[in-house]
Amino acid sequence: MWIARHYQCHEPNTCLIPNGFCSMGFALPGAVAAALVHPDRRILAICGDAGLLMNVQEMETARRLNLNFTIMVWEDHGYGLIKWKQDNHFGRHTELDFGNLDWMKLADAFGWNGHHVTRSDDLPGALEASFTESGPSLLVVPIDYRENALLTQRLGNIQCPI
Repeated sequence: MWIARHYQCHEPNTCLIPNGFCSMGFALPGAVAAALVHPDRRILAICGDAGLLMNVQEMETARRLNLNFTIMVWEDHGYGLIKWKQDNHFGRHTELDFGNLDWMKLADAFGWNGHHVTRSDDLPGALEASFTESGPSLLVVPIDYRENALLTQRLGNIQCPI
């Protein structure tokens, strides 16, 4: 949702977002396809941690094909978008959190380059490093989705009843 709202595209087909049903899990296979079609371009896929886990097996495909791209994982230890939707619709959410994943060990297990950034000042350097490394790279960024509720409140205040 945040990429759709804030990423500025300057050329057609340079930002792929699967709107509608089945969007979670798209980032990794989408990056594989983009790297196969455009091996000369820098490819960045951005997804939540739960979204990446939905197709984590494709990390093997990317390594086997030695594709060059970066997956940036927004780490919130849960199904953040589902939580946001349930909170909006029901005023509460089911248990959607998890916290037992070591992303750097996962990257290593699949033979990927791995970066974990905890300071925003370190993000540009880690991103640049991930683009210059050979093979796929995983870039993990902790994120706080509390802003989602504030956005919903702001948007709700500007709706006009029909």
